[in-house]
Amino acid sequence: MKILQVLWLGPAALLMLVLAGCGRAPLTPVNGKVTYKGLALQSGVIVFTPDATRGERGAIAVGKIRDDGSYTLYTSDAAGAAAGWYRVTVSALAATSFSQPAGQGFAYPQSLVPEKYRDPDLSMLACEIKPGRTNAIDFNLD
Repeated sequence: MKILQVLWLGPAALLMLVLAGCGRAPLTPVNGKVTYKGLALQSGVIVFTPDATRGERGAIAVGKIRDDGSYTLYTSDAAGAAAGWYRVTVSALAATSFSQPAGQGFAYPQSLVPEKYRDPDLSMLACEIKPGRTNAIDFNLD
């Protein structure tokens, strides 16, 4: 009988850890669209950083901006982000050719949006992710 109790305790403890999420906040689905001057960005990255000025902590959430300007947030490898307030940055670079003639320096990629959007202190982009529902959050950059 004791062997059965020991065998049962292992899976039960493992299940409790999985259900508890190892202390990680539950993730909420987040998606949206990013436009610049009314046109959808066709590439780039959007980053949600917990807003420390509002007492938020935790992991950042990142989304790849697709051809139609849409994005879906991921925290590590899991879809979504923890509920709370975030500061948001956007980075989008023009495609460059790496076939430079000999003797010419490297051509740095050009940003498709103003540089201020790459800095959470300057971007002035912020939002709240609300728990228990899908959050559709669009950003219209000027």
